[in-house]
Amino acid sequence: MTNADIARALRERAAEYSHGGNNLYRIRAFRQAAMAVLALPDEAAALVAAAGPRALERLPGIGKSLAGTIAGLAGSGSSSREMVGAA
Repeated sequence: MTNADIARALRERAAEYSHGGNNLYRIRAFRQAAMAVLALPDEAAALVAAAGPRALERLPGIGKSLAGTIAGLAGSGSSSREMVGAA
């Protein structure tokens, strides 16, 4: 998946959380992660391949759980429902 695809998947999940009345901080975390991925100068998949999923944790607002979710999306191209729901 491209960074735009990953960001779209994260925003979709944030919207689902919002409509479901979930925790505001979780919704905000997914939205911020989407913006952080879009701001990357290179593809997230290349970053993960070069430095591993923990490299994503250096991005603003991305913790261990979201880093794993993003790495899964970047590496597998799985749908947002399959991978993002695991975070």
